[in-house]
Formats: sequence, C-alpha cells, structure tokens
Amino acid sequence: MVRQVSLDELMNMINNNENFEVVDYKDDSIMIDEVKGIVRIKDEEAKRELGELRKRSPRGKPTPRQLSVTADAVKKLVENRVKFKVVFGPREVIIRFDLDHYVRLSDKDVRVVGFSNRDEGIMGLISSILEKYGPLILLKRIK
Repeated sequence: MVRQVSLDELMNMINNNENFEVVDYKDDSIMIDEVKGIVRIKDEEAKRELGELRKRSPRGKPTPRQLSVTADAVKKLVENRVKFKVVFGPREVIIRFDLDHYVRLSDKDVRVVGFSNRDEGIMGLISSILEKYGPLILLKRIK
C-alpha cells in the first residue's frame, strides 16, 4: 500500500531495517510502498531441497556503518528524486534501481551491478558516498 512519508520518517525506517520502495515524489513528500518480490515456495519437494540452504544462510542484521552509508546514499537519491528500493539482509544492504542495476553493501566492500563505471547515470550521484564505506567493485550483469 502506497503511503506518503517525510525524509525523517525514511531515515527512521533505515535505522529500523525496514525494507521500502520509493515509487514517486509529491511536492516535499516521498511516496513509498512495501517491497514486492519475496518468493514463497509452495512445492513441498522444493522446500525440502532448499531447506539445507536456509540452514546455512548468515544471521544478523546490517552494521551501523552500513546503515549510515545507506542513509547518506538515500538522502542523495531523494534530493535527485530517483526511484529505488532498499532491502536489508543479513550483514548487507541492497539498493536496487531496477532488475539490472543495483548496489550491494556487504561486510567487506561495495558491489555494483549494471554500471560500467563509477560516474555512469545514478552511480555518479552516490559513488563518492559509497566509496567512504569501501572499494567499489564493478560487476558485469550475467546474460
């Protein structure tokens, strides 16, 4: 369900590790929605096979440093009225622009997918912020 929030409310959502998608802007308000695309597995055989993967998945939440860098990047994106999603995972944060373009802050570095250099498109806005966290590793999309 789409709702209006202020930048302060968006920063609180980041500090509380709440996933969100910025879908539009209206005057000084930011229109956000819940992140869609969480997969539900209904097939019992697939659940059993994938159950082993879940047991090995890392636990925890993003570090305070990851949250700080994410907040700074989100402020810059909102200033420029960019549409994006933020998804929090175990010791990682993903800022997704579309299926082929996203940034992943892991516990060691920043992985950038879909951009050919640090100044291309949206990356030009936030690359200097992300580099404060760690080295940018540009990855090519697998076709």
